Amino acid sequence: MILSSRYRMYFFDLDHTILDFERSEVESLLELFKLRDIDLSDEQIDSYKNINTKWWGFLEQGKKTKEEVVVGRFKEYCDYMGVTFDPEELNDEYLTRLSGKAYFLPGAKEFLITMRRQGKRMAIITNGVYRVQHNRFLSAGLHEFFEFSLSSEEAGAAKPDAEIFIEALRMAGVKSDEVVYIGDSLESDYKGSLNAGIDFIWYGPHTRRNKGPVNIAKNYDELLKLLV
Repeated sequence: MILSSRYRMYFFDLDHTILDFERSEVESLLELFKLRDIDLSDEQIDSYKNINTKWWGFLEQGKKTKEEVVVGRFKEYCDYMGVTFDPEELNDEYLTRLSGKAYFLPGAKEFLITMRRQGKRMAIITNGVYRVQHNRFLSAGLHEFFEFSLSSEEAGAAKPDAEIFIEALRMAGVKSDEVVYIGDSLESDYKGSLNAGIDFIWYGPHTRRNKGPVNIAKNYDELLKLLV
């Protein structure tokens, strides 16, 4: 099924869709605690990921602000680790380290080059922290492919709130039926697309048919077949 003829604009999530967030996350976390003479185990890293996912879920549910999320996750993690580090200090240092790490997922850059050659207009919509995403956007050279990157801080709303998508539509000068959004999360990306009346493609090796979206792509080859 080729969908591209329907669209004038292609919106993408950033982490887990274009960039390898997990690699950046683990490297930053290990460095953060190594400087405090703690070598994190795999189990401790997994515990952080679980805590982090829970807190970002609070943002998606509208229960917490982004400022509460990024500090709250480290407060809970320090409690879990039994340490008394300042969670605000940890978060600030972690974000600084994270903002300097931008790695393409395997095949992502080649996919974007193909999309650019086809003349596709593309942009990013992300819930990630603005200063982190902005720096990673620039350091990865994503400005070569995407017209803009819109964060929830800039939009004043976080996915799955429709407002962040509406702002992206305004910035791109297109209508909701002229775009498609590609992302890895059912909770923020798929629900957000539905809320905004935008078509959606569920992306990633974890996707499963009949679980939600009609259109899925497990890898960039499958995504290209849908879009080019």
